Amino acid sequence: MARKPNDDRLQTIAQTIRDNPNRKPGWIARVLGLDNKSMMRALTQLEDQGVLLAEDDRGRVSVIDQRR
Repeated sequence: MARKPNDDRLQTIAQTIRDNPNRKPGWIARVLGLDNKSMMRALTQLEDQGVLLAEDDRGRVSVIDQRR
């Protein structure tokens, strides 16, 4: 069963990525006190909500846009 996304938490994650571009998801997870599985699930949920993420060849993520 899929979990309902926590919109406040997702917005916090998106803002942290915007404020710290080109960081690996594990770094963002540690800063926010999340485990890696929760972080990876949140990235997928952000994309489902229209947040466009870019990942480089080293696995670092950045927000590039947000669809409305």
